[in-house]
Amino acid sequence: MSICVLATAQTKIKESEVPKAVLLALENTYKSYKVKSWFQNPGQYIAELVVDGQAGKSFFTDAGDWQYSSFPVSVEEMPTLVNTYFDNNYPGYRIKSSEYVEEMSGDNYYRLIIAMKGLGANDYELVFDTRGKLLKNNAPDPVVVKRDFDARKNPENGEVIDERDNEGDTEGKKPIWSKNKKDDANKYNPPKAMVQDFEKRNPKTRVAKGPFWVSRDDGGVAYFSNRNKAEFEAVYGGDNKLIKTGTVMRKERFSRPILKYLAEKFKGEKYKVVKMVRYDFDSKYRDPDTGKRPKSYFYVVVSLKVKGKTDLQYTRMTFDNNGNFTGLVASPLDEKDIQ
Repeated sequence: MSICVLATAQTKIKESEVPKAVLLALENTYKSYKVKSWFQNPGQYIAELVVDGQAGKSFFTDAGDWQYSSFPVSVEEMPTLVNTYFDNNYPGYRIKSSEYVEEMSGDNYYRLIIAMKGLGANDYELVFDTRGKLLKNNAPDPVVVKRDFDARKNPENGEVIDERDNEGDTEGKKPIWSKNKKDDANKYNPPKAMVQDFEKRNPKTRVAKGPFWVSRDDGGVAYFSNRNKAEFEAVYGGDNKLIKTGTVMRKERFSRPILKYLAEKFKGEKYKVVKMVRYDFDSKYRDPDTGKRPKSYFYVVVSLKVKGKTDLQYTRMTFDNNGNFTGLVASPLDEKDIQ
């Protein structure tokens, strides 16, 4: 199966101009049909026709080989899984066309042409089998799409509480990842392949500040913010491939189940949520042990004022996507957590 090429400029022609080999191929493809018009592309002939009451198009090579036929269908006529996949993974996008495709190879499938809402957006193709299972997709990574949609819908998302501000007002303060003098000790020059992957996923037109790179484990992390002032962390592995993307949450967007858990855990103590990040794993990343894509989770940093001590005590925890506590983080505190 191959994803069909998007339509190009076509020249309308008379049936008398169509090679006999093409006409014969059409007769061999469908027993009952009615041709409404013929068109020609370089090396290709296209028949606008009606087959069993269904309008569509059939495509043939100039040598008389049938390539495929496409028939427009409504989204409601497609398998439920097709609609579910689109709705869950491409918020902010629209379906420009939907069709059922029959190929010479015997592969039949559904194809959606989608584009981001607005003018001048690129077209992308999603291909599903007849049961609704995704086969091919040249659209942007759903994780990136949902992250950007959330940032556009909630411009405040990504702002965090600054530890130095008792009221939690972050206006006018630098992002939590902003560079300071201490960063020189952790200076990191990411590999070219890592930078190229980051720029492909996050075009410069969408990045307002950053990326500021730091070394972590055997890979690197890019701290950056978009033009809506939402802050993110792109975590890469030693193979220069993206592992996960973190969305820094603002106080108003903090997970309520997590806040409830913290209120019970630190009852009667003076504590503050310094940072909360929701991490979503890249769609292609697989856990080395399970071979499966890990589920999204929250990373939380809490500061605690201990009686008789001037220095704050920090506790780092992880929670699942539903806000259930999953464990403590034992590795050394990252200075980006408390800037």
